[in-house]
Amino acid sequence: MNWETKIAWVVSRVFDPVVEIPILLAGTVYYALSNGLRWRFFSLLLVVDAILPAMFMLYQLKTGKVKDWDMTKRKERFELYFFTIFAHLFGVVAAYAVGKQALFEILLIMWSLAVVFALITLFWKISVHAGTNAVLVAFFNHFYGWDKYWWLVGILALVLWSRVVIKKHSWSQVLIGAGVALGWVSLGLQMI
Repeated sequence: MNWETKIAWVVSRVFDPVVEIPILLAGTVYYALSNGLRWRFFSLLLVVDAILPAMFMLYQLKTGKVKDWDMTKRKERFELYFFTIFAHLFGVVAAYAVGKQALFEILLIMWSLAVVFALITLFWKISVHAGTNAVLVAFFNHFYGWDKYWWLVGILALVLWSRVVIKKHSWSQVLIGAGVALGWVSLGLQMI
């Protein structure tokens, strides 16, 4: 393995959706905490949006339903994606039920993007690494300003490059994954 491929693997693991989705969740909850959300609710969201999907993925890896961490085969992604959609929907409904409108709207945008990615995955392999990193760019720059988080665009480009170098995706898969996520979340956040 050459140095370029080694670097690409490190980038792909460091900026993995399994790592970044909890970061996005924490960013969303931090925003909501500043608007009166309680920590107990954060714990609930952490369980349904991060821990349960992660446990389900580990179960699938252990039982062989998924052959590798990246779920290289498109069809292996179906069960995890739809499990995650239903788990995340619980968090969206819970935010609405307790009257946390801002959190509900943000979680609804993220949930609807997950649905879009799952539907696309039924027919074509799209890059979730690209999508998750694009969501981070859109989210942090929307709430905290481009003057502070402009550098996330560089990380996004690095992740796109890494996924192509290690042959997990084509350029079209990473560019469309990033474009769909960036557009969807940016538009959704502007609407709320």
